[in-house]
Amino acid sequence: MKKIIYILTLILLTATGLHSQSLNFVRRDVDTSRSKFVTATYLFSIDVVAENIERCTNVSFELRYNKTQFIRFSEWERGNFGSTTKTLVLSLPDASTDIGRLVVTSGMDYTRDTNAPNNPKVVNLKFVVIPAAPHFDVVTFNLINPRITVVSNGQLKLIDLPTTSISYTIHSFVNVWPGDANNDGIVNHLDFATVSYYLGLGPNTKQMRSFKREPASTLWAPQPVIAWDTAAATYADCDGNGEVNMIDNLVISYNYDKQHPVGSIINNTNYEIKLPKVVVQKTSSSIVHPIYVSTYQPYLSLAGTIEIPELEDFEVLGIEPTGLLDGNEATFSIWKSDARSIDFSIGTVDRAKQINSSGIVANLVLEPKKWRLSVPNVAIKNLKGISSFGYIFELSALTSIDDKSENQEIFFANNTFYLNSCFGKYDNLEIYNLLGELVYRADIRNSSVVETLSKAAMKGFYIAKFSNSNKAKTQKIILE
Repeated sequence: MKKIIYILTLILLTATGLHSQSLNFVRRDVDTSRSKFVTATYLFSIDVVAENIERCTNVSFELRYNKTQFIRFSEWERGNFGSTTKTLVLSLPDASTDIGRLVVTSGMDYTRDTNAPNNPKVVNLKFVVIPAAPHFDVVTFNLINPRITVVSNGQLKLIDLPTTSISYTIHSFVNVWPGDANNDGIVNHLDFATVSYYLGLGPNTKQMRSFKREPASTLWAPQPVIAWDTAAATYADCDGNGEVNMIDNLVISYNYDKQHPVGSIINNTNYEIKLPKVVVQKTSSSIVHPIYVSTYQPYLSLAGTIEIPELEDFEVLGIEPTGLLDGNEATFSIWKSDARSIDFSIGTVDRAKQINSSGIVANLVLEPKKWRLSVPNVAIKNLKGISSFGYIFELSALTSIDDKSENQEIFFANNTFYLNSCFGKYDNLEIYNLLGELVYRADIRNSSVVETLSKAAMKGFYIAKFSNSNKAKTQKIILE
């Protein structure tokens, strides 16, 4: 018999817990992903809402909160008990303590109204976080002695509710050292990995709030910025533009090996950390497209976007350093591809080996997903480099590799180039195989027709590059 009583009591207690009456805090200014924190310089809004309370006519309570030197009460909006809702909010500031107090009462004019609402919103309270609020500090709100009035069996009934509290973490200003993407106190290869992890975060690609540094620079110094919604990603925005993208890798290469003492979570060492040489494993069917970059000043590294309309037909094996970067072990290559494009960065962290001339710096290596005798159209866009002074500037690249066409200024047929409308426009001809190797070079300054078959015994797919001191043009060819 006692066991039955115990079981029934347990069931009743469980049922009561599932439907307990209370007042809850609900954020209305942000979505659920941001509801656990508040942000410096921003207003935040809290609804106090009745839960599991039927036919409620009035709610009264005192709200107390700490951190009043950083959290300021701003304004309020009335509840929704109906057209006769009356709400009173009384602020009781106390400069001698760290506790703010708000007395709230909200309800209906007609206390015995049988149309009293279920689970009404009692009041909306708005607060603001001042800029001086410490990052990751915590503000706590407590409802003290909440009491409600309900209509029960035609009679008014007073009910005491349990105390309710909630805490929010403050996102405020933090110091970003440009290049220390993981904020561990040193700029090294781990920061490239951190940028890769947070790639794409920002207002244009994710539903999140990020902030630009004002002003932003690559200067090795602490630069303040409001912490992002994803706080750790704040440091991965190395150039301070409010987005995590490949250009952030340029800042890492510029400030590589630098250290700062503040906020470090590792024991800094003075030994040099070297990056492994990038090696892409190619096969006999791999297609290699050289990335040719034109520059007017030396740079350490570069970043950009490669667009390939037929990208779904290929597997991206990687981007490998070659040409002007050949033999440099301190290189990095990271890419992120979508349906048509690859975002990449590559370069050196050694200022003694910065790139100081135009030429091929890397190869894009693709593997066809099925056998095909075709080279994809490739366009390189949004190319930027970083100088030895930390200045990020635009670079020029070959915009595309064109298929042969009778409408082109250079027409190729029967293993012969016909410079239809560009006689004297280009000085040099270079031909590369699909491994990116130079197999033929010629001076074409006074040529309108260039025969390749008599110059070299070559067959299959190749890439021809016509250039002068200011510009270059590439074209796919098939030598027969």
